[in-house]
Amino acid sequence: MASNISEWSPVSFEIGGRSLSNLQTIQHLKPQHASSLVEILYLKPQGIIRILQDIEAVYVAVAAVALSCLLNYVLTRLSFERSRRSDGAALEIPPTIPYWLPFLGSSLDFGFNALAFIKSSTKLSKNSPFCVSLLNQKMFFVQGAENIAALWKKSSTMTGTPLHLFCLKYIFGMPAEALEMYANDDSGLAAQAPLDSSVAPNNRVDYRTHVGMLKFTKGAGLSNFCDRLVIGFHQRLTALSVSDKEWLELPDFMAFFDETFGSALVESICGPSLTRLSPDFAKDFSRYDMEIPGLLKGLPRWLIPDAYDARDKLLASIKQWHAFAQAHFEENLISSDGDADPANTNLVPSAMWTALETFKDPAVLERVRTELSGTFDQNSIHLAEFSASTLQALPLMQSIYAETLRLRVRAYAARYTDRTAFSIKRWFFPKKSIILVSTTEAHMDESFWNTKGGMHPIDKFWADRFLIYENDPTSGPQSKTQLSQAQSNDSEVPESGPSRGPRFSLAGTNGSWLPYGGGARACIGQAFSKRAMLAACAIMAMEFDVRILADEEALTMDPRFYGLGGQRPVGKVPFKIRRRVTGFPGRSS
Repeated sequence: MASNISEWSPVSFEIGGRSLSNLQTIQHLKPQHASSLVEILYLKPQGIIRILQDIEAVYVAVAAVALSCLLNYVLTRLSFERSRRSDGAALEIPPTIPYWLPFLGSSLDFGFNALAFIKSSTKLSKNSPFCVSLLNQKMFFVQGAENIAALWKKSSTMTGTPLHLFCLKYIFGMPAEALEMYANDDSGLAAQAPLDSSVAPNNRVDYRTHVGMLKFTKGAGLSNFCDRLVIGFHQRLTALSVSDKEWLELPDFMAFFDETFGSALVESICGPSLTRLSPDFAKDFSRYDMEIPGLLKGLPRWLIPDAYDARDKLLASIKQWHAFAQAHFEENLISSDGDADPANTNLVPSAMWTALETFKDPAVLERVRTELSGTFDQNSIHLAEFSASTLQALPLMQSIYAETLRLRVRAYAARYTDRTAFSIKRWFFPKKSIILVSTTEAHMDESFWNTKGGMHPIDKFWADRFLIYENDPTSGPQSKTQLSQAQSNDSEVPESGPSRGPRFSLAGTNGSWLPYGGGARACIGQAFSKRAMLAACAIMAMEFDVRILADEEALTMDPRFYGLGGQRPVGKVPFKIRRRVTGFPGRSS
């Protein structure tokens, strides 16, 4: 080798600020690299050939991977189309959405942009059930109003165990030994466990949790719960330094609701001791809520330290509260609704959106105030009972509530066939299947929802979408495509006649309006959520003037929270606020 080198002129290089010849450079190299560099530096033919061979090997590898991905997609697409277009003479497992990457399946598409993936998959499947391959896991999605309604009817024997375990593990950080008790509970929701279940009565966590929630959110428990929340919310609003003369500009309507409505919600659930011991608990909870998307990804503490710190701080506060409660426990002071402890992170943003949509449109706000004035004393609305019978007199507010949840809730309703297989139409779902329903696709189904001939697109808020006017056959939540456009009433608020006004209706929306899921495992807190949202909106509308200053871009929903339920706005929502002058139904300035 030395004789060959001497035949060529040396070349100088800069290494560490020193000028070195080619031979000196080679001396600095490890022995295993020196030979290759010699061949390259002196342009020996075999060195060039080796470079070209390496480049060729890279291209061959890339081409092989690309060809493998293309072939995989073609095969999975052919399988998908063959299954989707079969005659349905025999039951079939729903077709798997085509994917490019072998072994990974649709994991990357679903993980990085679930909203776009579910939307495109639903379109591809034409609202029929489909399967998604995620690593070694298969998940089924049921879409289409009729299919979803059929799923709800058959869901009494299903559970939500996989989703519960996922949330308990990643969102709440539950230890493995505690998770095992949940995973082993196959006893269901019925008072009597199935004969083939071996779970001890004291370990029926699913049933016991369900019964506790029901007791807290039904009957007397519900009324007391609502009263505590409304009174607490009003007390916090009364304490605000807001005058009835000058506008006060604040940076974020969402933060305003976190601090007032959110803290009142915590106190109504847990009592006053928790917030006395931890005055910033509501703020800490809001901070933790913002970190949930990172926790859901299962990222380690060193990557998202703020998320773990927020969760640890909440846990420490709750442990402190539990210790205090144990030390001061008196059994004779327990009320009939005082032994349950539910929480609803969806309620605060949903209540905020209800109020925001009301204040955004002056015409809607005026109609809301008129409707409330006919039912409540505006000077003591915070003392009103928002019972089921009272709400019947508030059709517009109920429609605003339903439309807010249609537009602002993006969640997955999960079911697990842990005991038996079942079928929907020609589609077969094996035992031990995970089944998801995306509320977003159901809530954005253009074939179902009424848009008044395109005047009110499904991605825009329309306060009257759930109202039926007697003299307007095109009103109501469902699309009236069977009617000619000539029959459509173009007025924004149709005349309802002197005798009867509009009525609120959810009729026919069982498989399309899904903010609480459906069937035997529908959210049991929906009665409370409805009252709480309407009470918060009513109090704000009657006692304050609010101007929303945010642009439409800031009012879009934060994509990080897709699938988690009630959505938060992507940006801050600046606003102006002042108290209303008592006795005036409204004023402008």
